[in-house]
Amino acid sequence: MNDADNTYPVDWHGEAWDEVILNNPCIARGGGPSDWFMYRPGRLLVDAEATRDGKVAELLDGADATPARSRQADAMSRLGLTLYNAPDDRLLSLVREIREIAPQGASLDHILIAGAQRWGGDDEPVPIADPGMSFRQGRAGRGICIAVLDTGIAPDVPFDVEHGPNDLETPDVDLDELRDKPAGHGTHVAGIIAALAPAARLVAHRMLGGVAGVASETEVADALLAATDADLINCSFSGPTLDDAPPAAIERALALLRPETVVVACAGNLDTSRRQWPAAFEGVIAVGAVGRGRGEKTWRRASFSDYGEWVDCAAPGVAIKSTFLHWPPEGGSDPVVFSGFASWSGTSMSCPKVTGEIAALASSSDIDVVAAAAELMQRPDAQHVAGLGPVIE
Repeated sequence: MNDADNTYPVDWHGEAWDEVILNNPCIARGGGPSDWFMYRPGRLLVDAEATRDGKVAELLDGADATPARSRQADAMSRLGLTLYNAPDDRLLSLVREIREIAPQGASLDHILIAGAQRWGGDDEPVPIADPGMSFRQGRAGRGICIAVLDTGIAPDVPFDVEHGPNDLETPDVDLDELRDKPAGHGTHVAGIIAALAPAARLVAHRMLGGVAGVASETEVADALLAATDADLINCSFSGPTLDDAPPAAIERALALLRPETVVVACAGNLDTSRRQWPAAFEGVIAVGAVGRGRGEKTWRRASFSDYGEWVDCAAPGVAIKSTFLHWPPEGGSDPVVFSGFASWSGTSMSCPKVTGEIAALASSSDIDVVAAAAELMQRPDAQHVAGLGPVIE
């Protein structure tokens, strides 16, 4: 699987977020080199039914865990979960002890990252001139509502998008006059979709925040609950979990979506077969990345892309051109200048390609998105790449 003949080599520069994440007091890291995961310190999710078990209640009481009081705690109660505050030094053992009594009865508040859980996120964006993309012509995607769960979308993109005041990109959270590493991610992702399905109704949900572009499991679940009217939901983020168990809050939020809603998620950029979430959930379309050299007709797995039997398909994810921020603002000191467009690599860029293609096919064939997704996956002329499945070109 990792032989050079089977992968498309990419000169990766995605480690730039490491220091930002490691120095963030709101992010903890657990596990070793091969089974690491990130989570919110001091936060514990427990199945509400499990708390009625005397042994579980005794464990929680002995660990000085107390129910949280917050809007997110209220959202979790809608999912049948109780959000607790618990001492950091007891969190991991407490989850495992509760799971021995009630399997899947407890979870950390895992952290997921824009850029599909690679420590460094997606590769560094490269400024480009206007590539001449068309965003307003055609009927592709008409009648389809697409929710983009990401870092937000810039206010001056050349396509229509719905957003609230808190759903815009925030380029410089720490006010150091430099673009935060994840800034522009949501704008780039949305542009890929808008170019393929210009008549679709795009709705921005900003839930990947801060200078690191991360969201906790509870924040992701909350965003999914807010997108229940969408036909397609694009999730260009993911992450690993404690013991590789499905994240409970996200699993329950996905179960509340309408059966006719399709969720598309990127597989990740760690060159691993380890499952990533939410991509690995059954029913979610997990998308890996492929690339090919100039003049080559055969697609190969991009060297950064995750792979495995849990990955459903692949799409081009190397040096993808799309919309971006206008950065820096006039008079700004950031030496890297973007004029509204960028080239970027990662499974984050493969994911919206599949989302946009599903929307375009659904509208052109007058079928629902579930049928369109199935047809795309089963096209007889699609090239198949080992560990990734069919390539959506």
